[in-house]
Amino acid sequence: MKDDIHTLTQTRIELDVIRDWAEFEVLEAPWKALERRDPMGSVFLSWEWLAQAFRAHPGRWLVVVAYRGDRLLGLLPLKTRVHWSSSQNAFETEIEAGGRLIWSEYTGILCDPAAEDEVIAALARRVQALPWARLSLRYVDPPARADAFLTAFPDRRFSVRRRDYRINGGKTDNLVCPRAALPDSYDAWLEGLPSKNTRQKIRRFTRRYLDSGEMRIETAGTGDDTARDLDHLLRLWLEKWAGPKGQGAAERVAANYREVLVAAQQLGLLHLPVLWQGNRPLGALGHVVDPRAGRMNFIVAGRDLAADAPHIGLLLHAGSIRWAIENGYRTYDFCHGDEAYKFSYGAEPHRVGYIALRRRSADRSTPRFDRLNTAEALHRTQAMIEAGQGDRAAAACRQLASVVARATTG
Repeated sequence: MKDDIHTLTQTRIELDVIRDWAEFEVLEAPWKALERRDPMGSVFLSWEWLAQAFRAHPGRWLVVVAYRGDRLLGLLPLKTRVHWSSSQNAFETEIEAGGRLIWSEYTGILCDPAAEDEVIAALARRVQALPWARLSLRYVDPPARADAFLTAFPDRRFSVRRRDYRINGGKTDNLVCPRAALPDSYDAWLEGLPSKNTRQKIRRFTRRYLDSGEMRIETAGTGDDTARDLDHLLRLWLEKWAGPKGQGAAERVAANYREVLVAAQQLGLLHLPVLWQGNRPLGALGHVVDPRAGRMNFIVAGRDLAADAPHIGLLLHAGSIRWAIENGYRTYDFCHGDEAYKFSYGAEPHRVGYIALRRRSADRSTPRFDRLNTAEALHRTQAMIEAGQGDRAAAACRQLASVVARATTG
């Protein structure tokens, strides 16, 4: 059922919350029309992209939508997870950006630019009425939309803050996404590089290794070649990171990368170049291309650590940028992290948003657990029982019994 919200101008915005796959399918045409109107949108907010995540994770997602009449004005895709609160001795629902179900590089709000401020405020007010204890949105692009969303939450009911996110022992700001603007020609891009040394290296390595035929860059198309090259990429990535991250953690991250790149492949949006020396893959890059935004998103790199070849990354990135320019892309996006090497390719820093909200303890106006997460909570309760956590499991059973009773009588 839609909720009516009146803006200061008395123009009615209607809000709905979509949780069902059939309802999501009905949204396809208006969603795509909104994509075309929103210049800030990206492939990671597209209907096709999120359809893959939502289809694979039933019961874990919702979309808050805003209309004026029959015209769709705004969309906020979200995911839910169940958290056991030791302080409350109860399950709570936490909300994150929906695209993180598929490890999307960017998240945010899809919005008609003609009504951006009022739509974002309306979406925020509708989210306030949902049952949850904590909400966090990471990698929101553009960040101004995250700020506008945050300001709609009253301090008396919510603790709100903008968060930092650093990795590699604090050395890397993961909310900075370097982006290189691409000119009309590859030669113009080379000439515009900030470092003469980088420009000379690219030309010298290209002549020595690629023009000579000693090495070659191949881009997989579909089917077995893509699967093979994706395996090469992630194997090489794991060889580097299994030690620093630990084997188990590294394998989980590699699985996330695989999910993103396979999702791109399913939509014909994967660009995966491999640098070969004979039959030996020396390195590979995984990209998600975004034709509508004119952007090529670099996701992950892998290289053969046994090869004494400092030119591997340089040749692969330069080759990918050449491909992007020749295919009409206007931006090469290095995505998360302000590592120094990215700026040698002419990238400029672009910051994305990360906001976190917590419902204050004194706010009892809205439940903190969404009954639609009951199945997930039951699985968690079973795990508690199997782990011998009897007191905690008993508290969980009492809570879930109360949730079911309220739903039945309501």
